[in-house]
Amino acid sequence: MDFDLSERSERWRRDLSAFFEKEVLPRHRAWLDHVRAQSDAPPFMAGLQQKARAAGLWNLGLPELADDEPGTRLSNLDYAPLAEIMGRLFWAPEVFNCQRPMCRT
Repeated sequence: MDFDLSERSERWRRDLSAFFEKEVLPRHRAWLDHVRAQSDAPPFMAGLQQKARAAGLWNLGLPELADDEPGTRLSNLDYAPLAEIMGRLFWAPEVFNCQRPMCRT
């Protein structure tokens, strides 16, 4: 089976990696400090989400989106290397609206 990344996938991986290194990773210490003190989202999360959305890095792994819904419609194979980058910090997928659904108990 061919697991070489497509040109499209390489472009998304490159863009996400650059954004992650510049915008997300430097805020990890602030995120840790915030969640130790409070249970709500850190104050920088909304701004990071706006930047990610403006950069086109939003709803990355939803191939079945309707035409009027924002997102990339990437296949699982194209999404996998992006999930690897976001997985470096367990809170990072939320920046890109790629977090798991919240369970209500």
